[in-house]
Amino acid sequence: MVSSARSEETIVLSDDVAVSELFSFRVEPRLFNWTYEGLSEQFQYRTSLANKPDLPSWVRYMYSTEYHSGFLYGTPPVKTSDTKVPIEIIALNRLTYETKRMVLLLSVHRKKPAKNSIQMKIDNLNWVHMMDPGRIENLKNIFRNDLWPESRSDLHVVFMDSAVKLGARLPLRPQQREGVVVHLGSNADFSDRMLELHEEVKPLYKIPSCTYKRTSVQTTFENSGFKLDWCAFRLTATEDDITALPHHPIDGLKHGSGRKDVHGLHMIKWDAPHKSELPERNYSDEVAISFAIPGMIFALLLCGLTIILCFQQEKL
Repeated sequence: MVSSARSEETIVLSDDVAVSELFSFRVEPRLFNWTYEGLSEQFQYRTSLANKPDLPSWVRYMYSTEYHSGFLYGTPPVKTSDTKVPIEIIALNRLTYETKRMVLLLSVHRKKPAKNSIQMKIDNLNWVHMMDPGRIENLKNIFRNDLWPESRSDLHVVFMDSAVKLGARLPLRPQQREGVVVHLGSNADFSDRMLELHEEVKPLYKIPSCTYKRTSVQTTFENSGFKLDWCAFRLTATEDDITALPHHPIDGLKHGSGRKDVHGLHMIKWDAPHKSELPERNYSDEVAISFAIPGMIFALLLCGLTIILCFQQEKL
């Protein structure tokens, strides 16, 4: 729920968000009583934590030229439970050079993190298309009504971001979609059909991308407008909050908190060493060998050529 209050200088909005559940907020001209007049890049927005130079690590901001709006989104970690996070938004009308300030007050409520989650990559959509609540509901209904009915009561989005921002390549054709990574979570146990689907796509894990691979539930997703990359489809059981998931940009590779797959096998996270901990390598041996071997070959060729010339002179 979003509530608002207006002072003479600052617009204040408040929004209730939950731990380990994705929130999104659309920043658009009507929030500042402005009207879009059809000019490209007419409005510009700058977002940050109030009185800070940047946003919190778990909050993202992206601007969509397709929707002429900015979007704030992210997943509050457990450590932000029962806190209020003020997000400052500075808006500039580049047509009139009018500037307005807004404060979005995020009230983070405590919530038990999802025990089980689904990770998927949707190839035929961009991140901004998943900001549409109707499209999100269509995706969740596939699982609630068909594949994972046990999750009907609490299925929710725990993470979402552009596939390109998470390391995927830009499409070769500009008109193609970039792709979006989505995680859905629930405290319900996985259904038998979900476990069967997991076993079906498990052999594809060693392939980085398989756009043309089809599965037994392919038409179920395509009928709702989703084309999945089945090489990126995963079922995971998290032991703590959503930051343990591998696609999450915050703490996924920092802490040693465990993550298990659906069979309960502990997956060890790689912790990058510091530069000072890396061993120093001496290249003197390699340099000596790189000069010695060609030098020896050159010497042998030179000796052979000298012998040949000497025998030719004796024959003459």
